[in-house]
Amino acid sequence: MTLWRRTLFALLAGTTLFCAPAHAQEATGDGETLVVGTMWESLPLAMAPRRSRFFNESEILDTLVKLDYDMNLVPGLATAWEHVSPTVWRFTLREGVVFHDGTALDAAAVKASLEHVVALLPYAADLLNIERMEAIDPLTLEIETTEPFAALPNQLTDAITVIYAASSFDADGKFVKPVGTGPWVFVDYVKQDRTVVERFDDYWGEPPALERIVYRYIPDHNARTLALETGEIDFATNLPPAEAVRLRQEAEFEVFAEPTSGLFYGAFNTAGDTPLADRRVRLALNALVDREILVKGALDGIGEPAWQFFGPQFAWVPDGVTPYEVDREAAAALLEEAGYRKEDGRWMKDGEPLTLRILSYTSRTEMASITEALAALLAREGIGSEMQLFTWEGMLDLVRKGEYDISVVFWTPEMTGHPDLHLKSQFHSAAEMNYQGWANGRFDALVDEGRTLDPGPAWDDTYREALQILQDDAPIIPLVHNVYLVATSDDVTGYRVHPSGFFFDFKNVAKAPSAD
Repeated sequence: MTLWRRTLFALLAGTTLFCAPAHAQEATGDGETLVVGTMWESLPLAMAPRRSRFFNESEILDTLVKLDYDMNLVPGLATAWEHVSPTVWRFTLREGVVFHDGTALDAAAVKASLEHVVALLPYAADLLNIERMEAIDPLTLEIETTEPFAALPNQLTDAITVIYAASSFDADGKFVKPVGTGPWVFVDYVKQDRTVVERFDDYWGEPPALERIVYRYIPDHNARTLALETGEIDFATNLPPAEAVRLRQEAEFEVFAEPTSGLFYGAFNTAGDTPLADRRVRLALNALVDREILVKGALDGIGEPAWQFFGPQFAWVPDGVTPYEVDREAAAALLEEAGYRKEDGRWMKDGEPLTLRILSYTSRTEMASITEALAALLAREGIGSEMQLFTWEGMLDLVRKGEYDISVVFWTPEMTGHPDLHLKSQFHSAAEMNYQGWANGRFDALVDEGRTLDPGPAWDDTYREALQILQDDAPIIPLVHNVYLVATSDDVTGYRVHPSGFFFDFKNVAKAPSAD
């Protein structure tokens, strides 16, 4: 970046930079340090599920199994795995691996780590279904599951299953800090500001080219872009789409926009005396909202219109599931069958207009725009809304109380390369995170069966039927399949977007020293 441009943007951004912590300015021209501006605060001293994913995406810690750039299972800390019986898996561990504290990785250490994860993160227990574990020898770990569980290797790619050294926990078993086997060592954390990692020279794989990475927390989506333009950071995640379109015209930046795991969708409140407890109304909404217009209007065309749950680019998604389509005539018939009549352009029932309370949150870049576009598209079709934006926790509090009709959310359902993760944890009637209140016995049975099956015709048939039920019963309205947006300065090379959406993979990234 030229000096005059940095100066100009620094002047324009004076207020933003002045308000930043005194140590927020990084020397980014040494070619050894990459400064990354992130939408989320990494919170490396906590193990809560969402934040723990930082340990994997930043590669402080490794998983037993990983996903390559085609979302195939590949060795991580385990070099091989064998399904020795319907309920028993045997994992062969990589030899010669050491943790950042110098202790050796072996089967006993992996067993202890997974026991900590299951004990401290309730979500992990349902994810892994572990009945028992046994260190057969230093490099062989046997895991018995509570039921036949073919999906286990995929689940072990999930970021919450990363392997911690014993020194990550205190004598009472409380998490202290992340000590892993990854190419980056946790060094420092400054609340509301940054997390710093440095290269681990004893890493078991190819060592990174960079010396240091600083993850800067910049929650304001426009300020994150501005920080890139002023040279305050080298790499900006989750840009506003309009800013990405603008930066594409600038030779000094490279913009990456590629489909990854991730779906923006509206979760319907199907419980109790709510309009969306009626399946016909849910189906009508799915037939009224034009996702093509939504992507163009809300995201400057950067996103994939979602007509069904999983993104179409993933090879394991079974074909033959009927997608939604815009069909106003069918929607009108469904609403009339549900007792609504259109009067003066608005859908009415018992003298009251159909009005939906739509909730969402602002911490994710695209969420406000998508929610506003959804409300506008419904209004165009005669359905009113009361839209409210909160923090994630604020929205979730209302959702748990059932005080909503639609909550617009984002999840990464394809991130383990298997349908089980999200179908089981979000839509199964027994799932803790089934906030929709939706229940379908046949769907439950299919999801329970699917996780026991190896890929093949029976696997395809099972998940095809489950996904068709999701379409036909419509507990949600899928809106946009994610396109991950990243921009870097032009001196950053070697970056690729990983399709899981949860893996920076900075090992191959390099940065040229600044000429300024």
